[in-house]
Amino acid sequence: MPMSPSWREGAGGPGAREVRAAYNAKHSASILRDGDRFYRAMARRLTRGLDPARLGKARLLDVGCGGGYLLREVRSVAPGAFTSLHGIEISDVALREARAQAPFASLALAQGERLPCGDGAYDAIACLGNLEHFMDPRRGAREMARACRKGGTVWILLPNSFYSGHIWRVIRTGYGPNHHQIIDRFASINEWRDLLESSGLTVEQTIPYNRFKWWKRLLPRNLAYHFLYKARPS
Repeated sequence: MPMSPSWREGAGGPGAREVRAAYNAKHSASILRDGDRFYRAMARRLTRGLDPARLGKARLLDVGCGGGYLLREVRSVAPGAFTSLHGIEISDVALREARAQAPFASLALAQGERLPCGDGAYDAIACLGNLEHFMDPRRGAREMARACRKGGTVWILLPNSFYSGHIWRVIRTGYGPNHHQIIDRFASINEWRDLLESSGLTVEQTIPYNRFKWWKRLLPRNLAYHFLYKARPS
C-alpha cells in the first residue's frame, strides 16, 4: 500500500505519545473536521444501515471522533435511533471540543487499536478519515470487526492515492498526496478493500466521496477523493 515518505510500516514509526502530541498541536490550531453537511449525510446513512429490529436499542461508536460533530448530528438527525452514543479519540484537545459539542455522548481518550469495549458491543461503528493515520491500521480494522455485533455495520472513510487532484499534483510538481499529518497513508479503492477484508471485515458497498462536487461524478469512480466502505464483521 502506498504510504507517505515520512513513515512506513516496519520502519520504526512514532509511538502513541508522539502521535497524541502531534494531534493535540493540530487540533489546537484548528479542529480537524469535515463540513456539517458531510456529518448530516453520514448520520442518515448510519441510521438507514441499522437492523430495523435494533432501532431505539442500538449503540454507536465513533472511532476517532474528533470534535464530536458526527455524534452531534446523529443526535439531531436521528434522535431515537440509538440508545447510546460513544466516541474515542487520541487527542485531549479534540476530546474537549467533543464534550462541548456532544455532552450527551460517552467519550474516552483511547487508541483505535485498543478499543475499550467488549466483543460485539456496538450495532454501528464509524471511522471517518482516521484509519489511514493509525499506527497499525490492520489492528485498528480488526478491533472494529471485534467490537461490532453480528449483523452490525462498520463505516470507514479512506483516502484515494489515485484521486484526480493527486494525479494533477504529480503532473504539476512531481509530488504525491500529503495530508500533512504525522502518519499519512493513501491507497487505491481495491487496496483499501483488501486491507479491510484481510482484517475481519466483509465490504458490502464502496461509495465514492468527492465533497459534494457534482462535476466529479463525470470522472471514473476509481479517481474519487475518498471512498466510504460499508462493511460487516466476517
